[in-house]
Amino acid sequence: MKILIAINQARVLYDFKRELVAALLERGDEVLLSFEDDFRADYFRQTSARVIPTPIDPRGLNPLRDLKLCAFYRELLEREQPDVVLTFTVKPNVYFGAICAKARVPYCATISGLGGPMNGSAPLRIATTFLYRRGLREAERVFVQNASIADRVLRDRIATHDQLVLVPGSGVDLERFQPLPYPSEEKETKLLFIGRLMRDKGIAELVECARRIRTHRPDVVFQVVGAAERGCPEDVMTRDAADYGIIEYLGYQEDVRPFIEKASAVILPSYHEGMSNVLLEAAASARPVLASIVPGCVETFDEGRSGLGFPPKSADALAATVARFLAIPREEREKMGLRGREKVAKHFSRADVVETYLSEI
Repeated sequence: MKILIAINQARVLYDFKRELVAALLERGDEVLLSFEDDFRADYFRQTSARVIPTPIDPRGLNPLRDLKLCAFYRELLEREQPDVVLTFTVKPNVYFGAICAKARVPYCATISGLGGPMNGSAPLRIATTFLYRRGLREAERVFVQNASIADRVLRDRIATHDQLVLVPGSGVDLERFQPLPYPSEEKETKLLFIGRLMRDKGIAELVECARRIRTHRPDVVFQVVGAAERGCPEDVMTRDAADYGIIEYLGYQEDVRPFIEKASAVILPSYHEGMSNVLLEAAASARPVLASIVPGCVETFDEGRSGLGFPPKSADALAATVARFLAIPREEREKMGLRGREKVAKHFSRADVVETYLSEI
């Protein structure tokens, strides 16, 4: 079978779906990969998959660039004539989906989260909903990563019950993310944020929380791991906070496990998620999580047992939750991490997610 995968960036495919690519190649499929040619593309070039550099601006709103992207997708489909197309992320879902529908090429889309456009201003939300309906109306399957997304997709008539397949996010690689010994905390307690530097990840609330906590607990270190998101000013905010000693900014890291190992907990004050891989990987590593009470986060932990939740968009709530966590004895925090590992091992295996995709394909 000839399978074309379209996604915005190589790094996104690497972080969340490389096991699916490997499984398709292992069973003998011819796999074509369409994405922005970033630093992760070389990983896929070392496989038998064929990389197709694509002129996509994931967050851009320039209509001329998007018209060029549509023309690129149309020519690609005509030239390669795949048996099935798998699309991930918004623009491939919307644009490639519509092109596949018109050409009557089977395709499956994945909605990993309802981000800024679907949660923004009314005009943007209406326009995005219309584009999603158009792009997904003929999809063979629409994979969604949590029940809240499924409800929204059905309510907005983006897809039907027959199209929907609910998967537990991208899952977590339980072999790669093994339980790690809990840190001693003799000199300091490290709390770790991992994610893109953007408003909707709660960077502003995290920085304000760190400023408050460190005024009376200078032994608590807030570390930030993540790359700047194109067009987002939170990069400057993060670097300024690091310059003032409020946080430690560690930049983008290819392997987050050494940082999780030294952390007492992982924090994610996100406004919305599909299913947070950061939290799943932290829990798989036997670390408690402190996370927003929003779909895509709440599924990853049990309140008080393996993590603590707080309302999003509130530095007050985040600081109170951090203070509550710091008051928990170290031995109990260690047990929270172990309970988190049990939960994700039972419900969030990436191998199970890959098997679901293969079965539906």
